Amino acid sequence: MQSPIVTLTTDWGDRDFFAGKVKGKLYSYIPGVRVVDITHNIEPFQFMKAIFVVKNACLDFPKGTIHIIDINSSETAQMPFVVVEYKEQYYICIDNGVPGALFGRDATQTVLIDVPRETDFFTFAAADLFCKVAAMLAQGTPLTDIGEPHELDIKTPILTDLSGDVIKVPVIHVDSYGNAYLSMTYEEFERLRRGRPFTLMAREFTLNKVCHSYSDVRSGDLLLTVSSTRNLQVAVRDGSAQMLVGLDYLRTVVLTFKNNV
Repeated sequence: MQSPIVTLTTDWGDRDFFAGKVKGKLYSYIPGVRVVDITHNIEPFQFMKAIFVVKNACLDFPKGTIHIIDINSSETAQMPFVVVEYKEQYYICIDNGVPGALFGRDATQTVLIDVPRETDFFTFAAADLFCKVAAMLAQGTPLTDIGEPHELDIKTPILTDLSGDVIKVPVIHVDSYGNAYLSMTYEEFERLRRGRPFTLMAREFTLNKVCHSYSDVRSGDLLLTVSSTRNLQVAVRDGSAQMLVGLDYLRTVVLTFKNNV
C-alpha cells in the first residue's frame, strides 16, 4: 500500500497527549501514512463495547490497513501483545479477549510480538512498541519476523442467554445521541420471536413493536428500532434513551415473548 492507513481505537480520552504522541511517531516512521481516529473514548475494561466498535468500524477498511487497538494494554503472561491478520488487514493489540471475540479461529495468522521496545519502561505500549510494529508491517515485514505463532484466547463472556421466553438483554454501546445498542441483533430477535407478540421493558416503559424509523413515534417518545449495525436499538425521538431510561453500558432490558393461545 503506497499510502498506508493506520487506525487508532483506544481508551486514552481526548484530554491528554497520548493520541498526539502516537500520531507523531506514526508520521515519523511511516512515509505517507494516513492515520484514522476510530475513537479514543472507550472506557477502560469496557471490552464488549470495544468489540462492538472495532467490528462495526474497522472491518471494512482496505486490504493492508493496520489497526492499533490500545484498550487496557497492560501486558501479562496471560495477556500478551499480538498481531492478528484477518481478511488481509492487521490488528496490533493485547490478547485480552477482544481479538478472540472478534476473529475467533478465523484469523489467518496470529503472532506474539517479539520486537524490542524503544524504552526500558512499559507504561505506554502504543508509543513504545505498537508504532514500531506498525512501521514494520507497512514495510512488508512478514509476521514470522515479528514473533512466534500464537493461539488467541477465544473465551469471552456470554452476555445474553438466548434460551427461554424471558431474556435480559444488556446494552453494549451508547452513542453520542444517547441511543442504546442492545447485544441482540435483529436476526437473533426474529429467530427467537417466531412471529410471536413481545414486550420489551426498560424501567417503567413498555415497548411492543419494532419501528422502522425514529419518525414512527412522537417527539420525546421511546422506541425500539434496528441500528445500522443490525443490533436492536432503544432510542428516543429528538431525545436520549440514556437520559430518559438510564440505559448505560451493561444495563439490561427485559424482553418477553408471549406464546400465542
